[in-house]
Amino acid sequence: MQKLTTAQELQTRLSAVLATVETEFSPLTDAQLRWKPAPDSWSILECLQHLNLAERFYIRNIQHKVDKLGLLQANPADQVLNSDWIGKAMLYAVDPQVKMKIPAPGMVRPRPAADLVPTEVMSQFVELQTLLRTLLDKAVYLDWNQDKVMTLFGNWLKIRLGDAFLMLVAHTERHMKQAMRVKAEMATFATTTNNL
Repeated sequence: MQKLTTAQELQTRLSAVLATVETEFSPLTDAQLRWKPAPDSWSILECLQHLNLAERFYIRNIQHKVDKLGLLQANPADQVLNSDWIGKAMLYAVDPQVKMKIPAPGMVRPRPAADLVPTEVMSQFVELQTLLRTLLDKAVYLDWNQDKVMTLFGNWLKIRLGDAFLMLVAHTERHMKQAMRVKAEMATFATTTNNL
């Protein structure tokens, strides 16, 4: 995998995420955004808030790396991306294709949907994903194999920058699929019970 090609692919995937939020979730009412298929399941709003909490941490750390670059940059050097065992494990854990459920750590577990303000959650989500796209543009000037960022597990466990970008986008896609499943279940529930 090459850095510059990967950065472009991630940009495309993030554009798809933002388009999904705009077309699928923005038209929904607050009640629909808060609706849960089961008491122990997350609503669409809780899925988005979980992403806000988890990704804000990583985006802030990536922003710190990018801010050190300065203003003048030449053409970015391409490189072959190498993942280490930490990156592979974290990417596997959030891969949208993997059916394994891993409980969210307490610090990134969303509050109940009733306690969340839908407009705030949605605008934070769009803001963070847009910032991630901006950081991707600038981060191509960094070494994605050598530069590392701290993980949610502490400063003792760091992830390579390339793996961090891959993990963040995969994590977003995983929970977007979850939110889309909630929307589909909500439509079925509304049709059968004439609710919502």
